[in-house]
Amino acid sequence: MSILVPTTKHLPTVLPLIPLHGAILMPRAALPVPISESDYLTLIGNVPREHAYIGIVQPLFDHNKMNGESSASLFKIGCAGRIVDVIEPEEGQFIITLFGECRFDLIEEIEYEHAYRTATVDYERYSIDLVEEIDFTLDRTRLMHALKPYFKIVEITPNWDEIQRISNEKLITALTMVCPLQANEKQAILETPSLQEQSTMLQALIEHAVIERVYNNSHSEYVH
Repeated sequence: MSILVPTTKHLPTVLPLIPLHGAILMPRAALPVPISESDYLTLIGNVPREHAYIGIVQPLFDHNKMNGESSASLFKIGCAGRIVDVIEPEEGQFIITLFGECRFDLIEEIEYEHAYRTATVDYERYSIDLVEEIDFTLDRTRLMHALKPYFKIVEITPNWDEIQRISNEKLITALTMVCPLQANEKQAILETPSLQEQSTMLQALIEHAVIERVYNNSHSEYVH
């Protein structure tokens, strides 16, 4: 049975960008983003509260903070997020929550009258993201076997009941965004077209982290 892919025509082809090193937004997932830099406060003031989209994309290098005036190069694939909530915990600071709609290819950055970065984007390669939910094969037993030691290594206390309940898609998406993977590893998963391939890549990264820790511990004991 073929999958009917929704149209991307409702998505804006020009997006304001928020570069975030080490953080990505995945389709059909929520990401809270703290805003305090003046350029991005201007962005929040300019975008409408309904049907507003912002592109989340990683810079190629870590500049330790967002900087709208920075000329740092960006990865060429990000994700458009729809603003679903804006709160102001204290004056001059906001937390916006973005819901991932669709990944995009960054075509070209453009000059804009405001200081924050803006680019033309194209969604067609990732239009499958607009399917409500996609089922795929996942070896949960193998994944759980790797996750238990991995969470101890990275000092994450998981909600195992919730992990067992959620769908395969939500599990892989949540792990990709929450696990402290390297920025280039997160980017590689984001750029991988299908959830099946994403799950395979994530599984391999988690298993490698566990094996590496076991090796380092055993080598350390041998040296001493």
